[in-house]
Amino acid sequence: MSKTAQNMLLILVGVAVLRLTVATDEYLNYVQPGLHYLLAAAGVVVVVLGATGLWTEWGKPRTVAPSEPDQGEGHGGHDHGHRGPRVAWLLGLPVLAIFLVAPPALGSFTAARAAPRSAPAIPPPSDGYPALPAGDPVKLSIGEFIGRSFDAQAGTANTLNGHRITLTGFAMTSKEGGWYLTRLHIACCAADAIPMQIIVRGVAQPPKETWVEVTGTWIPPTPKTSGTGIHEMQATSLRPIKKPAHSYE
Repeated sequence: MSKTAQNMLLILVGVAVLRLTVATDEYLNYVQPGLHYLLAAAGVVVVVLGATGLWTEWGKPRTVAPSEPDQGEGHGGHDHGHRGPRVAWLLGLPVLAIFLVAPPALGSFTAARAAPRSAPAIPPPSDGYPALPAGDPVKLSIGEFIGRSFDAQAGTANTLNGHRITLTGFAMTSKEGGWYLTRLHIACCAADAIPMQIIVRGVAQPPKETWVEVTGTWIPPTPKTSGTGIHEMQATSLRPIKKPAHSYE
């Protein structure tokens, strides 16, 4: 791979990043929304680096060594140019894949494989979780529901009793009865994704990976589940929904 080809590949990588961050919202499949502008800026930098390299390479005068006046780069089966191995062209395949088939957001396959390291409670605000706002039902993220459930199980505060809660996630099969309402949590990017799961009881499980809104009430822990990190909801209604643009929490 010549230096010209390397710089062109850099430009393609930068354009692919800009396509994901500026032309579409597909970057949400890979990183948190807060990284949007940093990722776009990185794409611009990569394009500029590639373009600068091309400009420099094309501006160089072409000279021929005196000892090899008529030999081309491939003379005698030897390559006298500054080229890398041809296998380096395979580096272009991931870039081509991004243009043609951008990988989707992580889903049930990742959640199933990562289940042994299910997400712990997201740390509450420094002054603890406030009382839930008025309204019926109250919409919560799965992470906040788990955090409030942990507090109640630990005896710190019980802010879930007496409220109907609406949660959003995708369905997965549970081995403990009921089924899992699942959402993947990422701290930075999809590489650190871990699942957050609620056991739903009271309504039939929808097809696997179906995105749903579930409304119901928190099930206080029994001696069997207290302190185990198991969090349950008694559902009263379920509504299939379209997969959110940002599927992570």
